[in-house]
Amino acid sequence: MTRLFPVLTAACILAVGPGVTRALDLTIACGRTVQETALCKEAVDEWAAKTGHQVQVITAPTDDAQRLARYLDLLQVRATELDVLEIDALWCGLLSAHLADLKPLIADPNGADPNGADPNGADHNEADHNGGDPDKAAFDFLDPLIRNATLGERLVALPWYLELGLLYYRSDLLARYNLQVPRTWSEVEDAALRIQEAQRLLGNTTFWGFVWPGGDDEALTATAIEWISSQGGGTLVEPDGRVSVNNPRAQFALQRAADWIRGITPAAALTATPQDNLDGFRTGAAGLMRNWSTAWASLQDQPTPVAERVAVAPLPRGSGVPASVLGGGQLAVSRYSRHPTEAARLVQHLTGAAVQRRRALDAGFNPTRADLYTDPELIAARPLLADLTPVLPNLIARPSTPTGAQYPEVSATFAAAVRAVLRGDAAPDAALAGLQRTLDALSQNGTAW
Repeated sequence: MTRLFPVLTAACILAVGPGVTRALDLTIACGRTVQETALCKEAVDEWAAKTGHQVQVITAPTDDAQRLARYLDLLQVRATELDVLEIDALWCGLLSAHLADLKPLIADPNGADPNGADPNGADHNEADHNGGDPDKAAFDFLDPLIRNATLGERLVALPWYLELGLLYYRSDLLARYNLQVPRTWSEVEDAALRIQEAQRLLGNTTFWGFVWPGGDDEALTATAIEWISSQGGGTLVEPDGRVSVNNPRAQFALQRAADWIRGITPAAALTATPQDNLDGFRTGAAGLMRNWSTAWASLQDQPTPVAERVAVAPLPRGSGVPASVLGGGQLAVSRYSRHPTEAARLVQHLTGAAVQRRRALDAGFNPTRADLYTDPELIAARPLLADLTPVLPNLIARPSTPTGAQYPEVSATFAAAVRAVLRGDAAPDAALAGLQRTLDALSQNGTAW
């Protein structure tokens, strides 16, 4: 087995004083940046001080593909050296066979330890946020995030922070041209065209009304699922595994987006990444943009021509309800951990209201717990949370949980079909019919993902 992290020591047992039967060594992989790792370590050390356990914090690779490969390298040989791992929201299905079921491990968050000790650092103040009900405190997460991490009856991760798709817009330009914030895709088209024409008349000849990412497969998958779902066309593959993408509403949504190309959206969208769009938007080259919630901090933190003239809103709807694809990070326990109960309680502490609140204040992480979106002090410090609140009921997951290990192929195949429609190389009905046949064959008609 390749050594996957700089240091991974085997768990060991140390004798300690009265009141705690054993102190344990645990390992957690967390953090994509220096700041994230430091925040993780701070919260981990807090838990370790409460419990007497020792926890080693390991920094995994920043690149998602490398991180996933290294996790798989460990998990596939049932290595016991890694107890808790930070995973992308897309990986719950892919890694599910290697992850412990958290439900039985944290069902009684403030209950007695099996060995008669303190409940290993479970946050006793959690119940204060939920009317004194500790069981509700343990699972007071946004429902779509819990569904995304649930396979059958197994809960394989707890949500740690949320990323989601949003509509960014130039508030100054909407006000200048007496336009309302678009709530439907038709209103997006009208507002984008009006702003674009006006800006070009003023000499900004490279200005575009609406930009979104079509160059990166996963970004296009997320964006296209939002188009389709908001039109009432489903989510590509439904939670029961059924392939649903070939339907008239999905076809309509893709044709509408194809009509935007060279109208209100540049042809360069077909090669653009979310970062490309953000770079152009911050220089004043676009009026409206679909991007992740993480783009907000970048727009505010760096001096740009539009820093004080940008706002966010929920993504628009078609004939259905608005849809915003969820992303973000989760914490899971390895199925091969020697200490799954303690590892699960560490996860519970890290995803608890107190730690999430601190991470939101210190580093701008969007919480995954419903109660924190009604916290007046937190909202006063981070006004963006008030803008996100209307989006939360319409969060949708990409079908990575039902499709499991085959999701990367599903996403790439879907993105290729969507891109063919956007380029004008295929009609929506033909592209989606072909996609349906491919995915049905891949999954035995949705029964064997």
